[in-house]
Amino acid sequence: MILKILVVSRTGLAAGLNVDKSLVGRWASGAVNPSEHNLAKLTRYIGERIDGFTVLDWERDLTSFAGLIGAEQPAASSPFGDMIPASFLEASRQQIAYRGKSYCGLWRSTRASFDLPGRFIHDLCLIGEDGKGGLRFIAGVEGVRYEGFSLMLEHQSFSMSFDHDARTIMFSIYNGVARQRPQVLDGLNLATLRDAGGSPAASASILQRIGEVTGDPDKDLELYEEALKTHNPLAEEGSIDPEIARHLTRNVQSETEGIIRLLYGQTMSRGSRIDELVGDRK
Repeated sequence: MILKILVVSRTGLAAGLNVDKSLVGRWASGAVNPSEHNLAKLTRYIGERIDGFTVLDWERDLTSFAGLIGAEQPAASSPFGDMIPASFLEASRQQIAYRGKSYCGLWRSTRASFDLPGRFIHDLCLIGEDGKGGLRFIAGVEGVRYEGFSLMLEHQSFSMSFDHDARTIMFSIYNGVARQRPQVLDGLNLATLRDAGGSPAASASILQRIGEVTGDPDKDLELYEEALKTHNPLAEEGSIDPEIARHLTRNVQSETEGIIRLLYGQTMSRGSRIDELVGDRK
């Protein structure tokens, strides 16, 4: 609402606050909340353009806030609107309250490369608390970043994340772990290629925990950004265990041609004991 009413772009606001454009994008998408320092800068920026605006106005409800700045009234009170049924959100919140923290961490994915036949790619992923009782999901490699949220339902996590630069969406489903703290997760991603047509493509993926997080959304994002600086996305040839390679490159796991299935009975998701199977082979 602020961006719209002030007729300012994310880039313009980032320049005015002396922060990275991607950070403003994360505020706007709801992936993170501004830190206390950045909230103060943002409040001063708005106060110079909207008379009487103070830090206390952030405590208003959406309807009151919209009226104060002269914006249109919000159409829906839920951040998801009508996209996700309330019963699903409540079930996920309960599951996250019970098990969500055990899934939080820095993760490295392994998936087959779309561009280099026979090679594998490692994305750097963050699963963390969003400060609102939910989980956020970030995955990135070589300047490409998807940011969104994860729902926990039954034995799986369902993630929907957004690449704001390319205007595209990734959908992910990962098998969970029943009782132990997850160390390895496996599942499927559906996204678009970086070709001229943005072709849809599905891939099997394994997530391996490589680091811990603090539970503070801003600090966890800093940890992610720091890890990304030294992250090598292209797996060395021969570094992927043959069993993992077979698991990730089997196109069809059923008698029905053209159907991709990762049967739960064959999942590689594991708890606190990390098998020697996962990781770099020396």
